Amino acid sequence: MGIRRTVSLGTVGFLAGLGVVLHMVEGCFPPPVPLPGIKVGLANVVTLVALFLFGGREAFYVVLVRIFLGNLFSGTLLGIAFFLSLGGGLASFGIMSALRQKDVSPLWTSLLGAVFHNLGQWVVAFLYVQSGALLFYLPVLLLWAVPAGFGVGYLGMLLVRSEALRRKTGSEPVPPREGLGIDGLVRR
Repeated sequence: MGIRRTVSLGTVGFLAGLGVVLHMVEGCFPPPVPLPGIKVGLANVVTLVALFLFGGREAFYVVLVRIFLGNLFSGTLLGIAFFLSLGGGLASFGIMSALRQKDVSPLWTSLLGAVFHNLGQWVVAFLYVQSGALLFYLPVLLLWAVPAGFGVGYLGMLLVRSEALRRKTGSEPVPPREGLGIDGLVRR
């Protein structure tokens, strides 16, 4: 195993672990708004940082490991909460990766990632419940995505620009088209 692959594996493990911790900590507090599916999504900061500092492949693995372990430790693995997380996480990662390729700022990337996260979760919920009544809840989710995405994006932007974090990780922000997107996941 090469040094780059070892560093990448360690980075993914560390960031995924940090994301799981943030997921668990956020679950200990009451939601900011007492409505189903409404939370800030602090663990998404980790995905944003991974995408901007390490690239699409690492960020994709962080998303998958974080969702799997977060639901395992929460006791919701393979339940509806797991599939909601997975649908939201993959939708969010898809748009964030595409925006990163276009060199969009972390703030806007996060904001649109939050919108797509809620859209992905809504699609999974709709497939599960199969009721048109969920259409009335979609504007609530999308409205909440704006402040949540902005907050996560602002924190992520500060971390991506942090000189101390770059020194500790030994990384510089990955150029927008290097190793991102679906082609970056399969490229060797």
